[in-house]
Amino acid sequence: MRTMYAACFALAAACGPNELSGAEAPEPAPKLDIAALQQPLAGDCTSTYSLTKDVAKTNLSGTVGSWSCIYKLTVPSGAAGLAFKTTGGTGDVDIYVRYGLTPDAASYDCRSMSTTTEDQCLIASPQAGTYYVRLYGYGDYSGASLTGTYGVSCTSTTIMDVGRTYSNINAPQGLFSCGYLLTVPSGVNSVTFTTSGGTGNADLYVRRSDWPRADAYDCRSTGYSNSETCTVYYPSAGTYYIKLYGTSASSGVQLLATLDRPYTAPVLVRGQPYVDVSLFAGEQRRYEIDMPWGKNDVQFFTSGGTGNANLYVKYEQAPTPYSHDCKNENYGNDASCLMGWGKTGRYYVLVEAKDAPVTGLRIGVSYTDYYN
Repeated sequence: MRTMYAACFALAAACGPNELSGAEAPEPAPKLDIAALQQPLAGDCTSTYSLTKDVAKTNLSGTVGSWSCIYKLTVPSGAAGLAFKTTGGTGDVDIYVRYGLTPDAASYDCRSMSTTTEDQCLIASPQAGTYYVRLYGYGDYSGASLTGTYGVSCTSTTIMDVGRTYSNINAPQGLFSCGYLLTVPSGVNSVTFTTSGGTGNADLYVRRSDWPRADAYDCRSTGYSNSETCTVYYPSAGTYYIKLYGTSASSGVQLLATLDRPYTAPVLVRGQPYVDVSLFAGEQRRYEIDMPWGKNDVQFFTSGGTGNANLYVKYEQAPTPYSHDCKNENYGNDASCLMGWGKTGRYYVLVEAKDAPVTGLRIGVSYTDYYN
């Protein structure tokens, strides 16, 4: 059989690696590099055409031993997962790819030599610039399509709430996901970021004050799945930037941020107000609550008793009579601060007996469950 195949090849016929007839079917022979041994045909196409990302060039055809026209695709900076593929049609066509210059049988950056028209050339970390592609007819082929594509990093940004899960995050192979921002207040013991779910393998990167990179981060987790945990202990107050990196193509990932904060004041609980609170003139009393996600109609209030209590509320920072998100300085003790939609995180409350002692005061919080 090897003698028959060699003779067939020497005559430049298109036998290829197909099985020959006989009583016993042999193992398929490896595909020979015919392109490296044959001279270009006089009828080879030398025209150059531009490819558009994800748009196929269709109805491509050629004869055995021929080179197709030249196709080029411009790849931007920061792209990843560059791929050229042929699909459809009949016959046997191979792909040759080269950066900056036209590929041939001796000079290429990538080639694919399947035994059909279904070929794919992958370049994990492409350079910015122009890639040139040519098809070689290992056999006659017709009706094939050629497509070039690459991944690009997401540029959108989401501001996170503590305790809320963010879903359906995607990180293409070799690229970072969309960005997420979390404001961390002062006095926090730790902030923990976790990812879970989905498919593929996305690594977790966190950095304060700027977007993380593979070589610049404050915390990262690089396991073998989408289950990652990154904790920053005693973090500096400020904005933390979070992204996922696709070690392999990853999709459907969930991201969650939680804070561990020491309670330094009494905790407010819905439906359980503090009662019979007394303050001397000029005294200030502080309270706190960690608001879960999905709460609406958030309202802090004081009521009852005697005297004149002022109410101040601030999100993620201790309020003062001069710095607050809401205040109520009406005369008497019946005061409220309606915050509307509750931000996920800590609210700080200040009650002050302004000019006279306060006795028998109720201090509380109420909200509704928009999401359970």
